[in-house]
Amino acid sequence: MDATMLARAVRQAFPGRNQLATAGDRLEGAVLVAAVFVALLAVPVVGAIGSEVYATQLVQSVSEKRARQQVDAVLIEDAPPVNGFVDPDGPVESAPVRATWRGPDGTERQGTVQAAHGRKSGGAVPVWVDSAGALTRAPLTTEGAAIEAMALAVLLWVGVSAVMALSYLAVRFVRQRMRIRRWAAEWERIAADWTAR
Repeated sequence: MDATMLARAVRQAFPGRNQLATAGDRLEGAVLVAAVFVALLAVPVVGAIGSEVYATQLVQSVSEKRARQQVDAVLIEDAPPVNGFVDPDGPVESAPVRATWRGPDGTERQGTVQAAHGRKSGGAVPVWVDSAGALTRAPLTTEGAAIEAMALAVLLWVGVSAVMALSYLAVRFVRQRMRIRRWAAEWERIAADWTAR
């Protein structure tokens, strides 16, 4: 935004003693100021919400790390072979494969795990299990908690800012429609005299 656009926005927000400014111009300016104010005020609010979410996620992360552990699951069947070309720099494709593993109490369990295509029976695949030995997802990491909290805070701020921007645009749209109707009515009133000349 250059200086001219900034000056125009300031004049629009604060029409002051401009004799050409109408009550609608002042209303539009007030809505613009309110929208910017609320968007700026939302920054510390969503920051506080993000901090609370991060603290909650950290507690969840510690709890999950205590309750879950990583063990090796031994494949009891071959994973499907690789079909077609595989990009060595791309993500590793996996498929569900039957496997066995031991739970924290030493009991052997059996189920389906994800293994890379082409893995042979007898190969080991690291999996996460809960205290009962059932498969579960990896525990939430500190980095994951931080990313989730920041993502939520950013989304909240974008949402608040979008609502305020849409409110301002709605007021501006309604004013523009009203202005066009007034101009049309005024032209209808004077058109006969004007065109007769």
